[in-house]
Amino acid sequence: MEDKSKELTYQEKVKLLMAETYWSSQTLNGKLAPFTVADGPLGLRRAMELSDGGGKGCYPSVAYPCAQTLSMTWDLSLAREMGNCLAYDCIDLGVDILLGPGINIKRTPVAGRNFEYFSEDPYLSGVFAKAYVEGVQEKHVGATVKHYCANNLEYCRHYASSEVSEETLREIYLKAFEIAVQAHPCMVMTSYNLVNGVRMSENQHLIDILRKDFGFDGVIVSDWEACKDAAKSITAGMTMIFPYNEERGRELDEIARTHSISEKLIDDAAQKIVRLSERCQSERAKRRTEKSVEERIAVAEKIAEEGIVLLKNNSVLPLKKEADVLMTGAPCKTYYAGEGSSKVVPNSGFEPLDAAYTALGGKVRYCRSTYFELMSPWMNRLCGSDIPVCCKMAEQADVTIICVGDEPGVESEFYDREKITLSKVEEQAILDISAHAKKTVVIVYAGAPINMTAWINKADAVVWGGFGGQCSAKAIAKVLLGDVNPSGRLTETFPLHLSDIPAEQSYRDSFVIKYSEGANIGYRYFDPYNKPVLFPFGYGLSYSEFAYSDLFITVSGGEILVSFSVENISRRDGKEVAQVYAGCACKEYPSKELKGFEKISLCASEKKRVTVRIGVDSLRHYTNGAWRHVSDEYTIYVCKSVSDVQLSSKIKI
Repeated sequence: MEDKSKELTYQEKVKLLMAETYWSSQTLNGKLAPFTVADGPLGLRRAMELSDGGGKGCYPSVAYPCAQTLSMTWDLSLAREMGNCLAYDCIDLGVDILLGPGINIKRTPVAGRNFEYFSEDPYLSGVFAKAYVEGVQEKHVGATVKHYCANNLEYCRHYASSEVSEETLREIYLKAFEIAVQAHPCMVMTSYNLVNGVRMSENQHLIDILRKDFGFDGVIVSDWEACKDAAKSITAGMTMIFPYNEERGRELDEIARTHSISEKLIDDAAQKIVRLSERCQSERAKRRTEKSVEERIAVAEKIAEEGIVLLKNNSVLPLKKEADVLMTGAPCKTYYAGEGSSKVVPNSGFEPLDAAYTALGGKVRYCRSTYFELMSPWMNRLCGSDIPVCCKMAEQADVTIICVGDEPGVESEFYDREKITLSKVEEQAILDISAHAKKTVVIVYAGAPINMTAWINKADAVVWGGFGGQCSAKAIAKVLLGDVNPSGRLTETFPLHLSDIPAEQSYRDSFVIKYSEGANIGYRYFDPYNKPVLFPFGYGLSYSEFAYSDLFITVSGGEILVSFSVENISRRDGKEVAQVYAGCACKEYPSKELKGFEKISLCASEKKRVTVRIGVDSLRHYTNGAWRHVSDEYTIYVCKSVSDVQLSSKIKI
């Protein structure tokens, strides 16, 4: 294909390096076809005006479960299918490139955007992002992997520098990007923050890693208003500035006038943008909407079902349809989701949980106890004036279901959570109502871990509903009634207390955030040091029981084949998530790291042979400036969760 960028003048190429509007690329007065982008990653947020960030409204679209819920399915086929559906949403609304997925690592549970991200584990984040990108792009719509990199708090995100060692960057914060770009996304978006004193849009060292080490050849785009100096950013290797900005425009005009940046750098960036413009133009002709909106909503519901995690169950769940059930709590009647650029306007009305439960044949009454009340755009609170009435009704019910969680505005872009506990009103409601109830089930709606220590011993069952999207109520009702056997597993550690997190002990102020904990993120810290947690990484219960046996491992041709049997030893069909970890005896490295997994569907009493493949190179660690094997002996663990080892064996490589 002829390179159209060669037909452009230096001045035109420079102009091309910044968007023409808030959401679309330059046309150069009709010389190029523009491409249009829109927010993801949990559903399409398409602003009604291309010149507007969304203040004038956004088009309704399917609100899918958050990335946390998607990853908790442990099903890569669902990530790919969600990508397909997001592409169809883009096609319907004329969007060429989706701004998602987000794959930043969950360094601390207070980070405001954690619900948008997959995991504390870089491997799991990477493979889910790769499947998601493949799903979007195989339907001829582009995807954008973000936010590159070490953007793990919203606090002072435009100014604070993430101070991270090269080893920790490579092992933890870059690994997911390395895996995700194997799917050849159209764009990678740089983050707002600085890394080791250099603004990410100007960070040539990290951009070179993305280009040279990871082989990314697409467009590197700034997050919106993240570019503070056009010349420094372009010189560092960034391709394109979003959105249109008058100050950056003047800087580009000066570059065009003085030729202050080498023609080679300008040519390279312009060529990538022209190539993307042509790709989008070519892909438009191939686009077909192969799933109806109703079918896409069904996919959202399936993800919500598979991502629900049963955290505790003292034989109270599943419920019998004839059981007299009382429901209460704000999320029962109010749609809970994260806020910010990933907030989607759902294309269907909110279904309350009691209505969804009744529609499936359950017997339920509702009593208001805590309720969400939006007092002003910046002040949310939960009221609890009706709790005594609810306590009296709970005495008569067979089971009382209490819905709690992070109400709208608690988890959001722009700011972080200040704590990981529920509101005091909700905690007191659980304590008071459970004291009167015969059986208590607590359903938690949130996109990041909740400290449950104040009340979990009062609950007979706890269900992690998460931020399940617009079909959340129906999915949860199915799990409560046993129409769906819960199969979600946690993809981040739930600590007992926020103070238990190593990152929370690391120094930070408005200028620097020190990552002094190194690789001690999540289970990499809690598991080897036997630190107590509320729930470990990979944990989740089922209505079925599973047994593991017959481990057999072979190492051949750079690949480790881990083979074992899984048997459903119960009378109920179910799904199990078999997790494979590896570690060496070297104290300076994690004793266990996730290297593979398989979600297995098993009928009652059925037994299956499972094989998980691991690359020998995936056992290497970054040390002394290169990836190396630090031992010739490793232990392979087959687990139900990181702390629940079923089978293990040592191997030599």
